[in-house]
Amino acid sequence: MVGLVLTTACGPSGETSPTGGRERPATTSTDPHSTDPAVTGVQPLYDLSPELEDQIGTVLIGSALGIDGVAEVPLQSPYMDDLLSGACGTEPGNGVYLSAFGQRREWKAPHVRIQQFAGGWGVSPAAEAVAQVRGRLGCGTYQDREGLHRVLGERELSPLSGLDDQLMFCEVINEEGPEGPTHLCTVLLARGEIASRIQTRAATAERAEQVARELAVPAARRLAAVS
Repeated sequence: MVGLVLTTACGPSGETSPTGGRERPATTSTDPHSTDPAVTGVQPLYDLSPELEDQIGTVLIGSALGIDGVAEVPLQSPYMDDLLSGACGTEPGNGVYLSAFGQRREWKAPHVRIQQFAGGWGVSPAAEAVAQVRGRLGCGTYQDREGLHRVLGERELSPLSGLDDQLMFCEVINEEGPEGPTHLCTVLLARGEIASRIQTRAATAERAEQVARELAVPAARRLAAVS
């Protein structure tokens, strides 16, 4: 888990604005040794709801995915903090935040690989993290450790109840590669301080989209149930 920076920011209280009455960092320092969360992208510990850590685990779907041949992939640890999305070369810092208390699960089925991730966003509501991703999807292509991504853009996703925001988009990785392309679809769901991410990788765009849409429904139901 990413280390958390201690700050004096106040936690949320009762009836507040979507940001819990908290002020966001006003400036982005150019100091490479800065501990300002807006620069480091690390969530400040005191800006998080006390119950957030316990809630994250309840957001994960579980093993009953309803997909033929699905099997859970053993992980050394379920705990992992991450960006909500690294699409278009997004990195932490300059107002882009890593999660806090993040957890993940992975599954595989014939010709498809699935990952769910859920984490907390305390400096800004999770819906703002989704909006940030949406605003970056016009990059066209970008390179990461998986290879060359081409962003295919947003995909329509039926409205899911109880959420603050939702987004689905798809990409193709190594489109001209010798082993053939990988199609990747991502669903991002936000409610309060928690965001949930479903990613499906498949050999065809149709399969990646189909599985992502199917899993968005139970993922949204679990997220919406968080009090």
